[in-house]
Amino acid sequence: MQSFLHLPIKNSDFGNILHITDTHLFANDNNQLLGVDSNASFLSVMDEIKSLKKQYDLIVATGDFVQDGSKEAYSLFAKQIQKLNTPCVWLAGNHDNYAYMQIIFKDYQLAENKVVLLGDNWLLILLNSQVVGQAYGYLSDLELAFLRKTLENYNDRYALVFLHHHAIESGCHWLDQHILKNSDQLKNIIQNYPKISGVGWGHIHQNQMHSWYGCKAFSTPSTCVQFKPASYEFNLSLEAPGWREIKLGKDGEIQTDVFRINSNQFQPDLSQNGY
Repeated sequence: MQSFLHLPIKNSDFGNILHITDTHLFANDNNQLLGVDSNASFLSVMDEIKSLKKQYDLIVATGDFVQDGSKEAYSLFAKQIQKLNTPCVWLAGNHDNYAYMQIIFKDYQLAENKVVLLGDNWLLILLNSQVVGQAYGYLSDLELAFLRKTLENYNDRYALVFLHHHAIESGCHWLDQHILKNSDQLKNIIQNYPKISGVGWGHIHQNQMHSWYGCKAFSTPSTCVQFKPASYEFNLSLEAPGWREIKLGKDGEIQTDVFRINSNQFQPDLSQNGY
């Protein structure tokens, strides 16, 4: 049975979620991903979030936490997230070591809750789309059955689903080779469960928003390097690191905005052709 978290909301009108993704951290500071010091860019994102002094009910972190596969990099993420004093749920990306995540995050009280009951009206479900050793994603039969069962168990609530991999083509040919390979199966569930109001992911290091069979489907920028939209081949963007804020209304409405750090000091090496 999947563990679940039941949280109250601080604002009587809406639930407020912070979505962070694709931090790509290193054990040692000053290491770079495509010319960007990803540890420093993550810390800048965290500093800016703290400076805004907003209250969140929940943090959702959707994978690719580390770039070097180290336990130390997972610890860096967990230590910083703890400073926000907000419950955090998480899932694995294609770059992640799932076993390390379970060990390290448990030490920092980042529990592995894949179901969150938020307030009286919302259900959040986190799915594991990781395929070990591959960049693309896939939802196993067990994961799809878990999604259906959870939706049935809480059919009085509006639902927001998170995974790492993009389920809709991004418009970047090179990225779309690493899409969720069985997105049609996820689509079929969305069509059959109209209370699914939204689906969110990371992976593509871009801000995108779609309308997908009656729900909002969106991607969130990375806290480090951004990928250039509408690029056939690998290409980097000069956009700053960012995060997403999601507001969940009582009637199933989702309002969401992307924010970026004010400084654009984290410029990638545009000569790079892959990673």
